[in-house]
Amino acid sequence: MVREMSQSKAFIRYIVISPVGFHWWEQLAAPFLQKKGWVAINPENFSYKSSYGFDPNVTPAPNQLSQIEYSLRISTAVVEYRGEPIFDSVFVPDSNYTVIDDLLAFMSLYTGRYWQYMWREYGGSTINWTGSFALEVSCHWGLGEQAGERDKALSFFEKALATIPNLDKTQFALAIAWFFSALREFEVRRPLVEAALNWVCLESQANYLRLAGNKLEKAKSLLARQGFPPAIPRLEDLYRLRNDAFHDGKLSKLSEPDAEAARTAGRALVRAQILNLIGMSQSDFRDGFVKLYAT
Repeated sequence: MVREMSQSKAFIRYIVISPVGFHWWEQLAAPFLQKKGWVAINPENFSYKSSYGFDPNVTPAPNQLSQIEYSLRISTAVVEYRGEPIFDSVFVPDSNYTVIDDLLAFMSLYTGRYWQYMWREYGGSTINWTGSFALEVSCHWGLGEQAGERDKALSFFEKALATIPNLDKTQFALAIAWFFSALREFEVRRPLVEAALNWVCLESQANYLRLAGNKLEKAKSLLARQGFPPAIPRLEDLYRLRNDAFHDGKLSKLSEPDAEAARTAGRALVRAQILNLIGMSQSDFRDGFVKLYAT
């Protein structure tokens, strides 16, 4: 939805769903946001029609205001930048994404839960007003097993922003794309597809890097390159789940407890591999997180 701006106020705004409440945005994220010129607003204290930059002649049609009000009711934060839009994403450079999109992506990796916006809008003196809804995917309230300490997430995020520009862009793009494909399946509770896509996340990177061996050997080589233990106990079971999804008539016949353990390990292993790739040391991983894939 794009319309010509009829007013001079330039801004970017996100209505965000996260598995934690506004306290996280207000306390832990605030220093980073302020440094970048962003502010987090409690949705309970936010009126869309009274918001900065709102112009009834430009902004959403009346039939879409109800969707925005619904987004506000289920949201955990409104994140806003007042000024000419700056599209400064490091995760997806040369796009109309911002550091807030990067933060949501990183926190999805860090917590294993889907962080997303429901509504995003922006406009400026040389940019027509644009607003868009996102499909609601996030279904889990509360954090999963966090990769590192809760109060260090933003420090690791800033390290990732400095690391990503030096990575192979194709490998990073493959890792992120398949991770989020798998995470969406986890959120909507399709476990077999989720497990298969977590495997593809590893295999696609290994194929791109032209690592030698069969599919299992390639995945092991990818992990070994980053210093992961040579033996990941549930890796072969994750591969068997991959075959269950892709090879008709060749079911692995894993017991459900073994299958669930493999899904859990695969979910954590993919997060660990990508977080390590973007600058987080394995020594910074919490013990409880490591146990998910290493035991």
